[in-house]
Amino acid sequence: MSGAIPRLKQAGTGRRIGLIFGSRSVEREISIMTASKIYEVLLSLRDQFETLPIFLTAEGAWLTGEAVRDLLTVDAEIRKLAERSVVAGTAERSKLNAEKLRLNRERYIPQLDNLDRGQSATGVDPLFLAPDPSVGTLVPQQERKGWLRKQLHPTIDVAFPVIHGTHGEDGTIQGLCELADLPYVGAGVTASAVGMDKIISKLIFQGAGLPVVEGVGITRRELLEDEAAVAKGIERRLNYPVVVKPAVAGSSVGIGMAHNATEALSLAKLAMRFSSRVLIERAVEQRIEVQCGVLGNHALTVSECEEIISSGEVVGYRDKYPEDTQPGSADLAPSIIPARIPKTLADEIRSMAAAAFKAIDSRGISRVDFLIDSAAMKPYVNEVNTMPGSLSFTLWEGSGVKPAELVVRLVELALEAHREKRSTHFKSTEGRALVDRRHLVTPGK
Repeated sequence: MSGAIPRLKQAGTGRRIGLIFGSRSVEREISIMTASKIYEVLLSLRDQFETLPIFLTAEGAWLTGEAVRDLLTVDAEIRKLAERSVVAGTAERSKLNAEKLRLNRERYIPQLDNLDRGQSATGVDPLFLAPDPSVGTLVPQQERKGWLRKQLHPTIDVAFPVIHGTHGEDGTIQGLCELADLPYVGAGVTASAVGMDKIISKLIFQGAGLPVVEGVGITRRELLEDEAAVAKGIERRLNYPVVVKPAVAGSSVGIGMAHNATEALSLAKLAMRFSSRVLIERAVEQRIEVQCGVLGNHALTVSECEEIISSGEVVGYRDKYPEDTQPGSADLAPSIIPARIPKTLADEIRSMAAAAFKAIDSRGISRVDFLIDSAAMKPYVNEVNTMPGSLSFTLWEGSGVKPAELVVRLVELALEAHREKRSTHFKSTEGRALVDRRHLVTPGK
């Protein structure tokens, strides 16, 4: 499960990569940050890949063009300034922060606003991904009304979706790629949907014999119809404090800790803004939060364990993306690699990570999060984050895997998965219809 990344016999030389990011998710700016990092890596691999960045607007329009490239470029510039400021002295840090603010105000926000205007924006080419393999995947937007008269955009060989949260990690765009018969990086439809749903994934982990923290799921309708019944249901199964989180959301959006029924209901209402269901779990109070990455389709590579440092009772959105960080330059929560836990426990967690990855039928890459009861040194599987929340360049670098090596391997795994899918039969082996419809014909007609 560990060691050097195994390589396929043939690398993805000359492949055209469609880097898809943005969308309507509440995590869209995080998606831009991830995309800018991957775009940087792909540009360093020009001898192997050609990259077509594709931005999905807040309204769902698909765009490419110079304006999309410019957004990724300025995000990278802001991020590099943020990285320099971490090690800079007070005076230099002040100058760097001022430059970050200027770039954000003068270039990042105006360009993002420009792109969100969709087809009316400057420096863009509207297009869409056709769910029809005969089309050649990418279709110019202006050709939709008169249907397909010509192909203005190059066909992409592999989709590299880095949409955080809704439409990116929930199986939606994966299903579109399946319909287009297009290889894509990351988990398939089922693993993506299951990994995104914290309630369903918990049930699957339990079924696989993996330890999970006790929890209760509630729906928006239940909360709206009878708050008192919801509070009683929580107290019947759990003791306070409890952790409240959206069942379907990422980046720790809407998560909080409640110490009584009033706080639990208030946090549940907040979480309901992002998901129609909410998961309420027993709080592991003296906890250590660790995570590790899993890479592969069959032969799996598991990273070192990373310990996440929280500023509060739980690792929340602001731990990962501090308020004083400008868009395009968010710093992740501080962490320690390898985690400060015994080697035997780290080995156990890495083994459990591989088991959780397999339990949801993931592939490509995922990050598995754990909670450790520090008093008993007992680990619990918390969740599996599929693409793109799993990329975790820092975590993999801490495990000896460079970003370029990781990106190349992800493309290889996408192509491998696509080849395997094509071995699936879509008609009976006898060459006949599975259902004989002759009996439906009325005799004599």
